[in-house]
Amino acid sequence: MLSNFAELFDVAVTLAYAVLGAGLVGTGVLVELRSVASLGGGDLVLGVWLAAMGVVAIAAGTMLFTDKVRARIGDA
Repeated sequence: MLSNFAELFDVAVTLAYAVLGAGLVGTGVLVELRSVASLGGGDLVLGVWLAAMGVVAIAAGTMLFTDKVRARIGDA
C-alpha cells in the first residue's frame, strides 16, 4: 500500500499523466470529427488544418501515455 508521501505523489503524478494523455486523445478525436464536418461542408483549408491538429493531439496523447504512464506502471 502507500506507505509514505513519495509513493502517494508518484501515484498522483501517474494519474495526472494518464488523465492528460486521455484528454489529448479525446480532444484529437473530436477535432478529427470537426475536420470531417468542415471538409463535408466545403471548407477545405479549415478541414485540412483541423485534421493535422487532430493527428498531432492524438499522437501527443499516445506518446505521453506510452512514455510516461506505461513506464511508471511497469516499474510497479
